[in-house]
Amino acid sequence: MLSAAPHAPPVASPEPKDPILKVFTAEPHHAYTAEELVKILKLQPTKDPQKQAEAVAALTAKLRQLTAAGRITEVAEGVFKARLFFDKEESIEHAYIGGRGNPWYRLRSPLFRLNIGVLSLFCVKDNKAGDWKMTVRDTTIGKDYGLVQPLRDGAYTFGSQPPEAGQGHYMQIDGKYIAKKHVTITISGEDVAVEDHETQHGTRIDFLTPEGLVRYTEGAKAFLQATDPKDHRDPVKRGRFVLERLLHDHQDFDTSFFSAAVDSLLL
Repeated sequence: MLSAAPHAPPVASPEPKDPILKVFTAEPHHAYTAEELVKILKLQPTKDPQKQAEAVAALTAKLRQLTAAGRITEVAEGVFKARLFFDKEESIEHAYIGGRGNPWYRLRSPLFRLNIGVLSLFCVKDNKAGDWKMTVRDTTIGKDYGLVQPLRDGAYTFGSQPPEAGQGHYMQIDGKYIAKKHVTITISGEDVAVEDHETQHGTRIDFLTPEGLVRYTEGAKAFLQATDPKDHRDPVKRGRFVLERLLHDHQDFDTSFFSAAVDSLLL
């Protein structure tokens, strides 16, 4: 069942013309360390190692403030990247890694999607069982299938090559544009780290914003209450409910994410 991630403590929003944000806005797919930004922003007054360390420490504190304010995100320890929104109306945050050089991303969400080649991998946290259920959707053939093995805390690698003898936590998936060793996800509770293995076509990550998580959960509950139990898993009924919400209440839901939210409540 979905649960909303805790909100970060309120932090005063930085000025829109913040020079740090200008760097992230100019290259939204690029990830930066504090050391790199110190050089870009020319914040090193001297070549004194102590002064340089102080400049890096001060900028790191500022980057953490921007992260807490929701303006950027820390994709790996000490590595920061702009937050991107695939569709604000549908409350889905989007990030692309791998194909543009930055291979890491981190998120905290009980529901997310990895887009690898032509496949979409939906991961939903099952709080009752304490694991994650994964559904793979192949849009080229219109087929969905669930992985037999649920995912628990740990690191899992996905790729097209067959697993080697004794290789654990490796998931073979077939599809166009999927590298032999494509992406690794490391799960710790609702904290998820994603690493693209510098593949040619990269990996796209989609997940609900905290506000979107609440909205989709409420919508999924409303669907279950208004629908006959025998129709709870009917994709046509789910799609019709989403359309009616858009037409009558002007609430725009991504159909796939809405369906995943319903599935989470049915676990």
